[in-house]
Amino acid sequence: EHIRQFPHLRIRTKTIACISRIRNACSNATHDFFQNHGFKYVHTPILTGNDCEGAGETFSISNTLGKENELFFGQDTSLTVSGQLHGETYACGLSDIYTFGPTFRAEDSHTTRHLAEFWMIEPEMCFINFKDLIDISEDYLRYVVTYILEKCSDEVDFFTKHYDEKLKQSLLNIIENNFIR
Repeated sequence: EHIRQFPHLRIRTKTIACISRIRNACSNATHDFFQNHGFKYVHTPILTGNDCEGAGETFSISNTLGKENELFFGQDTSLTVSGQLHGETYACGLSDIYTFGPTFRAEDSHTTRHLAEFWMIEPEMCFINFKDLIDISEDYLRYVVTYILEKCSDEVDFFTKHYDEKLKQSLLNIIENNFIR
């Protein structure tokens, strides 16, 4: 908690620096994977008037103009919970696409499993079956984990030593074993 008071020093801690390097590698691996599989990277709105099929509680934003409080977008606006609906329309015109960007959830849950802000990858593919979906998901996970083990071995070793002694073996299990279906 003490280091949070000094953001300029926080990145200098071994843990935050390792997290940052791994996150950078995950981003590179994500783009490499989808580009190598013929997906188009599309950007979907962060400010939106939809809640994407009830994906989560939205953060409303103020979008009023001038003295009359006229709505800038003509409707209530929120931070996105998902780019899915926009991604689906892009997929209809471009075939396989993916989004990769920030999403926001205003869930009143203060646990380590709920974040108010995070980056999400959302691939959209037309005319696939469930097997195709599982295959691409497994291939993606294996690709990213392999990439991390190759490019960030020192960071993985650090986290294995200081945070979770089974981490490296768990990552190796992902790439060495078949997923249970």
